[in-house]
Amino acid sequence: MRKLLPIMMPIAELVVGFILPRDSYIKRTCWSTNPPACSFDFSPSPVFFLAVALPFIVVITLALWRRWKETAVLSISASIALLVGLVFLYPRQGVSLLIVVTLSTLLPWGLSTAVKTPIKKAEWSLWVASAVLSFLTVWGVVQMGMGQAV
Repeated sequence: MRKLLPIMMPIAELVVGFILPRDSYIKRTCWSTNPPACSFDFSPSPVFFLAVALPFIVVITLALWRRWKETAVLSISASIALLVGLVFLYPRQGVSLLIVVTLSTLLPWGLSTAVKTPIKKAEWSLWVASAVLSFLTVWGVVQMGMGQAV
């Protein structure tokens, strides 16, 4: 079960992304009604961030309940990397993937040192891949929502 959690995260993000209404992450600004002239921008609401973090919150809660310290540390670091990447997706799209990759590789090392929990490299690499794929999934859902809004 523990080994399947990082694989299931991008799938959960895809499901959450399709359930979310477009109004929670797309802002529409119209300056003319006849003919309709509007611009659509990525503007995430707090509900959007909560929905994106929800699968990770469930996994963190499960890991803490089952006393899986390693999984909890890796899931916390992956969720922080994903949310920080989404924060940077709003103003600067080009840097956000680099931030997700950097944070998802460095945070587990720092958190595991802080809580004195050794992390296996195989599980660490699975969670790094999970964070990156989850970010790309959310980014893809946002791009599809923007395309459908226009």
